[in-house]
Amino acid sequence: MSVRAISWAYGQNLGSASQKAVLLHLAYLAREEDNCAWPHVTRIQAETELSERTVRKALKALQDKGLIALGDQNLAAVHGNGDIVPANRRPKVWILRLDHSGKADRS
Repeated sequence: MSVRAISWAYGQNLGSASQKAVLLHLAYLAREEDNCAWPHVTRIQAETELSERTVRKALKALQDKGLIALGDQNLAAVHGNGDIVPANRRPKVWILRLDHSGKADRS
């Protein structure tokens, strides 16, 4: 867990509760050393109580705003127990871009 990432996520003004929930969830799961997290969409969905479609839309919006970006996908290649994860079963690795700031779209 990255306390810095969580503080940063709380400070973002996104104008969307679903985007905020997804960003906070990623921040909660992010590693301290590189701010990377790689939960499956189904995990985000279950823990935020959002629909799969809403989670996917929120991830896309956060990426479009520059708050998250695809990280090193090799991080998701191995389970914590050392087993290799098949490429078609790996979640996306996201890096939280703590150098960016989200602004709500007030249009």
